[in-house]
Formats: sequence, C-alpha cells, structure tokens
Amino acid sequence: MQTKRQIKRISLYNEFHCTGAACPVNCCRGWKVPIDRSMYLKYLKEKGFFGFLLRCAIHQSGDITAFRSTLHGCPFWGFDRLCRMQKKRGTDYMPAVCIQFPRQLYNLDFFCEETLYLACPEAARLFLVSVSEHKPFDFTVTEDIPAYEVNTTNDDREFLDYLLRSRDELAALLHGKTAFDSMAVLDYGRDAQNACLHQTPLPSPLDYTSDKRYPMQIKQLNTLFYKGFYHPSLRTVLPFLNQLCQKYIRTFYRLSQRNPAAADKKLAQLKQNLYQKLPNLDEFLQQYYVYYLYTNFLDIFEDYSFSKHLLLGIAKAHMLWVFIALYAEHKKQLTTDELAKIIAVYERRAPQIEDALKLL
Repeated sequence: MQTKRQIKRISLYNEFHCTGAACPVNCCRGWKVPIDRSMYLKYLKEKGFFGFLLRCAIHQSGDITAFRSTLHGCPFWGFDRLCRMQKKRGTDYMPAVCIQFPRQLYNLDFFCEETLYLACPEAARLFLVSVSEHKPFDFTVTEDIPAYEVNTTNDDREFLDYLLRSRDELAALLHGKTAFDSMAVLDYGRDAQNACLHQTPLPSPLDYTSDKRYPMQIKQLNTLFYKGFYHPSLRTVLPFLNQLCQKYIRTFYRLSQRNPAAADKKLAQLKQNLYQKLPNLDEFLQQYYVYYLYTNFLDIFEDYSFSKHLLLGIAKAHMLWVFIALYAEHKKQLTTDELAKIIAVYERRAPQIEDALKLL
C-alpha cells in the first residue's frame, strides 16, 4: 500500500503551462518518444483504424519501445503543431513522458522532488524571468501519495540528508562571492568523493574558498564540443542548434588548430561583446548553476560521483554562454524569448557533454 510522502516542488513548477502550437521548439521533434509498458499494452488492444496506426507507429529495439521517428518528428505530431493523439483520445492515450515533460519527477522514496527541465522553451523562459526578477528557487512542501514510481535503489537516508545540506550550502556559496566555476566547488567535490571512498567524515562546502577558477579556454571547449556535444544528426533533429554548432565550427575549428592563442582571444572578445547585450551575464551563469544543483546534484545519491556532477555543471554553463555569444555576435539585442529558445535546444543535447569530461 502506498503511503504519503513529502513532495517538494520548485517555485517555477506551478507557473508552467504548455504553449502548444506556439512553442518555437516543439518537444515532439528531435527526440525518440519512449512508450511505458502499460500504455504499450493499451495500444495493442486498441481496435479499429486508430489501433492499426498506433501499432504501425511502434518500434521495439531491445528493452526500449518507442514511436518511430520521422524527419517531421513524432508520427502523431500534426501539421498544426499539435498532438493528433491528444486531440483524438486525450491524455489517457499519451505516453507518460509526453504528459510529464518538462516536469522532472524524482521519487527518492523518503520524499519526492518536482522540478522543470530547461529543455523546454517555456520552462527556460520562466527560469530567465526568475533570474531577472532576482527570485530564489524555493521549494514548497506538501504531502501526498506520489503518482510515479521510486527512481532510486539507494536507501541511505543519512547520506541523502547530507546531500540536501550540501546542496543548500553550495547554493549559499554561489549567492555570495563564490563563482560557479570556482576551484572551491571542485575542491569540495574531490574531498567529498574521497571521504566516501575512505569512509571518513564528509566535508561541508562552506569550509572551501579559492580565488582560482576552473580553466575553460578553447582547448577545453573543443574537447567538450567535438568529443561529446556535437553530432551530425543535429542537422535534421535540431536544425536551430545545428546552426549554432556550425557557427562554432566556422569560428574556432581552423583558428584553434592554426593559432590557439588567437582562438582564445576571439573567445574573450565574444564574451565581452555578450556583456553588452546581456549585462547580467555573470548573475545568469551563477543562477544557471544554482538551478543545475537543484535539478541534478541529487544524482550523486546513485553514483557518489561528486567531482563528475559538479564539473558537468561548470562545463554546461561555459558552453552555454559560448552558444549565446555566437548567436548574439551580430545582433543589437537579445530578447528573453531568444534566450529561452537557445537554452531549450542546448539543454536537449547538453547531457552528452558528460562523455567528454574525462578527457579534459
């Protein structure tokens, strides 16, 4: 029998409403849409022509069941940019991922956390509004029976409580004078990871300070870009992101091979130019990392990889500002909607950066 749990919901969550056909980068294109087991069985039993269409659209590969992707996107995404399945049968026939996205529902058994993925333009817009209005990312707490399953196999409540405290302490550091890419953050991650390995007392992030910042110049960015982020398939699945990638290649590929120092200088010029269009860039990057902590830091509960997760957030933030700078290079100004679109398409590919971290 399921029991009530604390459900912690981030401040942006209740403000989110899908913009539907008005969405500039629809989630119905560019991703494989997985089908949960219960919905798959429902599709198999559906009668008539609609049932035939459902079964024709399904593709199975190993343990993964999904809708077949087309160049257009999901086979049920209509030319009116709305879901034909939802219009015909309502949400009762939609896969769980379609109903939930961009909501991130994390059931840790002891409690649940509900946040928003920034891979959705509207979620990214809400994030940007919060940053511009200097609103903190607070959690409201209620009690209810979760409508989604437990996402973890770890039952170490003491370690989970430590992670929650550390996350709040890291956020407090970033709200102070500590930069998101400060070596203090990574020094803490290194020591916390070693403490886990050697079963020694775990440190507090508040005990760390450093004036040094993690070096992220063109050499490191190229590693992240070519060994993790970029893929030729972006040309069809995310054309807007591919345009940004092609501009990165045109700007830096040959220059960084021929003259790395000149490439670093170009990178610095891009950032200075971006400050003119986005004067609050530093605050934006700080809050982007804070939000990353609130959505990703508890992944450490599964793999104990403090260093990897803390560095991933730093790498993501740096590559994001580079894409924004490339987009803004010859523009007079940047609108919130433009920034939200860049963040959304970037976030859909950004997890692949993790593959390149070990090469830095």
